[in-house]
Amino acid sequence: MSKSGTRTAAVTRLLRRLPGLTPDAAYRFGLVERPHYAYGVRRATESAARLGLPGVTLVEFGVAGGNGLLALVEHARYYARATGVEVRVVGFDASDGLPPGKDVRDLPYLFGAGFYTMDRARLLARLGGMAEVVIGDVAETVPGYLETNADTLRTHPVGFVSFDLDYYSSTMSALNLFRGGDHSRLLPRVTCYLDDLPGTIEQIGEAAAMAEFNAEHDDRAISRVLGLRPFIPFDPPWADQIYVHHHFGHPDYATLEVGATGDQLPLAD
Repeated sequence: MSKSGTRTAAVTRLLRRLPGLTPDAAYRFGLVERPHYAYGVRRATESAARLGLPGVTLVEFGVAGGNGLLALVEHARYYARATGVEVRVVGFDASDGLPPGKDVRDLPYLFGAGFYTMDRARLLARLGGMAEVVIGDVAETVPGYLETNADTLRTHPVGFVSFDLDYYSSTMSALNLFRGGDHSRLLPRVTCYLDDLPGTIEQIGEAAAMAEFNAEHDDRAISRVLGLRPFIPFDPPWADQIYVHHHFGHPDYATLEVGATGDQLPLAD
């Protein structure tokens, strides 16, 4: 973690202990577990509400022990109450740890087969039915999930995705979520968090997968949100890992995200 990241983490840990800190204040200032997840959930639920959708789906690729999925469920509860949007949470994982790498771009110097196993029974007990866990190789489970849940995704399109599969090859398979012509399973803009970017380069891992995906398409792109950090309390380093999938051909892509009257900048007196 960078010095900036260390300082931010220390400050937020301290502030979270403040007496009288309300949930609303904690979420407003990012004083929650995995604030990058909370940011993505907020963006997804608010967008769904503006589009008049009844619900939204949140996806975590790479569940490991399950701490992130539990945090995602907690944020889903909060923003479901705040927006009136029903939130579905789903995690994808092999459960028995990372598979052997398939490509030199899979960061073999950082990750190996068997890393990050899951205690499935314990996690499912903790989740209590609040999230679905899809077990298996994402190359097979993602297409299967999309087919099985096609009707549900039309009313609860994907609005936030966390990529934490570590490998380039696995991330490329997970990106099948965004491939194909069925726009109804996605919000026009889907917030994404890329966990494994720090310390890598653009030619390997998640960054390489995103670049290859973008090269495949001219009607959609996954790119980093520019200039986000100053708009997030405490200028967190995780803001540099927030990307958005833009589906330029989505029927709702041009729907305004602001109020019906729009923003104005009147001439000052």
